[in-house]
Amino acid sequence: MKYRLLPLLIVLLLLLAASCSGPERMLIGKWSLAGRMIGGAPSSFWFKRNGVVLAPWEKRSYAMLSEGTYEFTDDTHIRIVIDQGHYKGNVYQFQIIKLTENELVLGSDFEEIRLKRVSD
Repeated sequence: MKYRLLPLLIVLLLLLAASCSGPERMLIGKWSLAGRMIGGAPSSFWFKRNGVVLAPWEKRSYAMLSEGTYEFTDDTHIRIVIDQGHYKGNVYQFQIIKLTENELVLGSDFEEIRLKRVSD
């Protein structure tokens, strides 16, 4: 009897895991700026599965790489902490205004950042 419940338990656990990682699953990949940003801006964000984010800044053929972590503070907000490289120590809080297969719009108090997916 208990072995009959095992497949059902496995399916339920898989469904629970998939539902918990919805926004993060869609966020994973490389995103490039699709518009202008106020001030210095990274040319792209690379969100990795393990909560790591890479953000290279490119100015006049010179690249400066930042690395940090990201976490979802709730279903519609993300926090990015830059731990290494350019802008080390900066913390960014964004509202996720739009997240689709190919478009990401992040909002802050003073601007919206538009990004397009470059790769998975």
